[in-house]
Amino acid sequence: MSITDQAHEPSSSDPETVESAPPVTVEPDADLERPEDFRLARIPVNQLGHFPDNVRENYHITQEFCASLKAQLQVPVTVIPIPDDYQRGEGEEEHRWWVVKGNRRLEGAITINLPKLLCLIDLTKAQDKASLFVDQVVENDDDFRLGLTPFEQSRALFMAHQLGATRTEIRKRTGRTREEIAQAIAAGKLSEPTRRTAQAMEYAWTLDELALLDEFDGDQQALARIDSYISGWGYTGRHAIERVRQERQEAAAHAQALADLAAAGIPVTEDAPAGAALLSRLASRVEGFDPERHTDCPGRGAFFHSWRQGQPELYCSTPEQHGYTPPPTITLPQSARTEPDGPSRKIVMQGNRAWTAAATVRQEWLATLFARRSAPKPVARFITRILNDMPAPVRDKLGSAPLSTLYGKLGGPADLEAALATAAPGRLAMLQLLPIAVAWEYQMSEASAECKNTWREGRHSPCSTADAAAWLRFLVNELGPELGEKAYTPAPIEQALIDGTPYLGDTPADTDPFTAGQEDDDPADSAVDRNLYAAADDAPSPGHGATITDVPKHDDASHPEPGDPEAADGADEVIADDGLQAA
Repeated sequence: MSITDQAHEPSSSDPETVESAPPVTVEPDADLERPEDFRLARIPVNQLGHFPDNVRENYHITQEFCASLKAQLQVPVTVIPIPDDYQRGEGEEEHRWWVVKGNRRLEGAITINLPKLLCLIDLTKAQDKASLFVDQVVENDDDFRLGLTPFEQSRALFMAHQLGATRTEIRKRTGRTREEIAQAIAAGKLSEPTRRTAQAMEYAWTLDELALLDEFDGDQQALARIDSYISGWGYTGRHAIERVRQERQEAAAHAQALADLAAAGIPVTEDAPAGAALLSRLASRVEGFDPERHTDCPGRGAFFHSWRQGQPELYCSTPEQHGYTPPPTITLPQSARTEPDGPSRKIVMQGNRAWTAAATVRQEWLATLFARRSAPKPVARFITRILNDMPAPVRDKLGSAPLSTLYGKLGGPADLEAALATAAPGRLAMLQLLPIAVAWEYQMSEASAECKNTWREGRHSPCSTADAAAWLRFLVNELGPELGEKAYTPAPIEQALIDGTPYLGDTPADTDPFTAGQEDDDPADSAVDRNLYAAADDAPSPGHGATITDVPKHDDASHPEPGDPEAADGADEVIADDGLQAA
C-alpha cells in the first residue's frame, strides 16, 4: 500500500478506517490555506504504533494523565504513514501509522484501552527521518515549552466554569480530582489586588495553597503577615496561612473576652495590682469564698497573660476583705548562674504556637497521603521496623487508635471489613500504616495539653522529642524522595527536630510576629506574667535576686515540686503565689 493510498479520504462505512474530522464552515473570502499534505482524523488506537526511533525512555503514565485522554476534545497526536517496506514485528501487524508527536498520549490510550485518538496526519515528514529527531527535541524541550503557572491555571479553569463548563466536565477534561478542581476555581476567583500581592511574594504557590488565600481575599494586612512568614522565616505557604489563621483566632478570642468582661462590668488592667490575689486562689485558701459571688467587690478586675490572650485572669485587689492576708515578702539571694538553661519565654511562645500550627498542616497532608491507592516503597519497611521496635507513642496508643477522631480525620475507613475486602496489596500497606500514624500524631498533638512540649528537649510530653523526630524523619526524609512534588515540607520547628538542633524561633529577635507591640522579657514586662505562672511552660523565670511575695508551700497541689517536669526552666526558679507583684 502506498502512502497516497493510506492517506485517502476514508469511507464512513468502513469502521477500521480513519474517521474524517467534521467539516468547518468558513467565510468564502477568508484568506485560508488548506494544505494537501496535512489531514485531521480519528484513528483506531490498534492502528497506531510508537515511532521506532522515539528517544523517550519513560512515558511516565499517571492516573491523572490517562483521565485527561478520555475527554472528547483531545489534543491531536501527529502521525506519519508507516512505509511499505517496514518489517512489522509481533504485535505490530495492524499498525498503519507511527506516532511521531504524542507518544505519551498513545501509551496512555493503550493503557486505558481507548478506542481512538484524534490525529494530525503529516505527509511532509514521511521521507524526512532526520527532521523527526529534531522535532522530538523541539516538541519536548523545556526551553521551548512553558507551562502555565498556578495563577494562570486557576484563572483559566475559573473562567471556563464561569462560561458554563461544569466541574465534572473540567475534571474529565483535565484529569484532575474533584478537590483539585474546587481548589482551582476558588483560587481563580481571587480579586485582582490579592492575586497581584500573592504573585509579588517570592514563593512558588501551588493551587491548593492559592485556594486557601480566598479566606484572606482583600485583607492586605493578613496577606502581608503571610508574606512575612514566607519571605522572612522560610515558611511554606500552607504553614504561613495556618499561623496567620491562628493569630486571627487568638485575636478574635481576645476581643470576645474583652467584650464579655465589659458586659460584666469587670475592669481590665495591664497587670494585676500589687497585693492582688487570683479568685481561684482565694477559693482554695478562704473557706466559703465563691468566685461567682465576687461581682460586687470593689477590688475585682482582670488581666491577660501575653501567652494566653483568649482567657482572662480574674483577681481581687483587696483580698484582705475576704479574710486572706498575703505573707511578707522574701528576698532571694542572687544566683551565680548568669545564663538561662532553656529557651527564652519569647521562643517558648513562638514554639508552642508553631508546634500547634504545624500539627494542623501535617495532618491535612497525611489525609492526602492516606487517600493513595498504593503505598510508597519505604512504607512496608517502616511498618516492619516500628512493629518490632514499638516506640512509646505507638505502644501507648496503637490499640485504641481506630477509636480516635483522628483516625477518621486521616482517612480511616468507616467500614474496615469492606475496605479490606476490596483493597489491593499496596492499599493494604497504607491501611497498616494508618493506625501507626494516628498513634504518633495523637501523642504529639492531642493526648493532653502537654503535647505542646514535644518540641522541647527534656520537657514532659506524651511523645518525647526523639520519638517525634523519628516520625518526622520518616515523613520527610524517607517518603519525601518517593513522593516528589507531593512530599511534605516541614515547618521550621519540625525541621529543627529532624536535624536534631534546638529550635531558636522562626523570627529575628527584634521582629517577633506574636509579641510585636508587646514588651520583651525585661523589667517592664508584667511581673505577674513572669512570676505568677512560672510553673506554666510559657512563663519565664524571675530575675536573679528578685524580691517576691508569698512563696508557696511544696505540698500545695496547684504548684509542682522543684525539679518536677512541669516546673519552669532553671534550678533556682521560684513560683510566686496569689498573683502578687515582685517588689
